[in-house]
Amino acid sequence: PIAVVQSKLELLLQDVNLNEEQAGSVLQATNALSRLGKLNQGLLLLAKIDNNQYRTNDEMSLPEITRKYLSFFSEFIKDKQLKIEVNFDEDCVVQMHPLLADSLITNLLGNAIKYNYTGGNIEITTTKTTYHISNTSLLKPIPPEKLFKRFNTSRDKDETSNGLGLAIIKKIADTNNLDIAYHAVNGIHTIEVRKLSSGL
Repeated sequence: PIAVVQSKLELLLQDVNLNEEQAGSVLQATNALSRLGKLNQGLLLLAKIDNNQYRTNDEMSLPEITRKYLSFFSEFIKDKQLKIEVNFDEDCVVQMHPLLADSLITNLLGNAIKYNYTGGNIEITTTKTTYHISNTSLLKPIPPEKLFKRFNTSRDKDETSNGLGLAIIKKIADTNNLDIAYHAVNGIHTIEVRKLSSGL
């Protein structure tokens, strides 16, 4: 239903008879519907993880996935003039479904880009047991009581956020034998993912 409505709104936007105010209202509705679609996808992903629908023994290289999405996000990185520093001397390999591994990295990297400022820094390092990503930001540290909570959009009142990113990261970690920690000091926000076992 969401896709159908979005398609109808997009067709309506092409109507040359719409005045500026009407077109603006349709565009707002389209953007709101897009957020609803992303929210729906996020909730479905969380539900599927809860129901163990992504159990696998696949071995995934987090540095390799990160390289892929650094390329994917390259235009956003360029637009913000971000400096990226990576240290992948040691490979961090985890047992995880490919979709969840992609979701983990895209959320971590996406947040580091989104909540950064123009000309800021992102640093990503790995060891055999840890994945460490930090970024500069003008935002205040996330309070512990709100960290990893669903629908927490208080970080920046960003209308494009559905408040599920960190909750998805935490759920993926909890169901894949990973520990996740966050801290922020002097404008540097850091998330570290650590393997809890030496299975790989």
